[in-house]
Amino acid sequence: MLQNTFTHYIHNEIIPPNKDELLYELENAELDVHQNFDWNDACLVDLERLDLGEKTISLFRPTLEIFFEEMNIDASKLKIFLSEIWRNTYKKGFFQEVHDHTPLHLSGVVFLTDEQDGDGRFYFHHRHDAEISKEWRDLNVFHGRAWIKAERGKVILFPSFMLHGVSIHKTDNLRKTVSFNLAFDTSS
Repeated sequence: MLQNTFTHYIHNEIIPPNKDELLYELENAELDVHQNFDWNDACLVDLERLDLGEKTISLFRPTLEIFFEEMNIDASKLKIFLSEIWRNTYKKGFFQEVHDHTPLHLSGVVFLTDEQDGDGRFYFHHRHDAEISKEWRDLNVFHGRAWIKAERGKVILFPSFMLHGVSIHKTDNLRKTVSFNLAFDTSS
């Protein structure tokens, strides 16, 4: 029987039950007074750090409950903290290089716009892609990238160590997302 030896590259695409409220709050959020980003040297994207205060984690709670339930994890004892949250706007020629969000634990993206032909596309990049021989890639068994279709209101959650990026945005449409990082404490 074929077995999956290691399963730690996972993601979940969730349409949250509070989708309309989440979209409204993220699109109308106040901006944080601190707008400096020290990690955006290798990308081209307009960034806005959001200040949603204490209510932010409660906005994501229904999505987090679905995520952890599908993983068979009792998250009721987890102390989950929002580390940061920011809005991304992609114009023609903009992109996000391959990166991760370590040392945080869980990262997410909320799509504020639907994907259109030519828009930049979110993808996960296999960290060990260079180790996969051409022959295995030619057989279309192991892939170096997994593409995610943007859908307004969809939330993607994934472990922060996973490499991901956004391809070059080739249209005049504005592509908008909100990204966030969470940390959790597993001690009792």
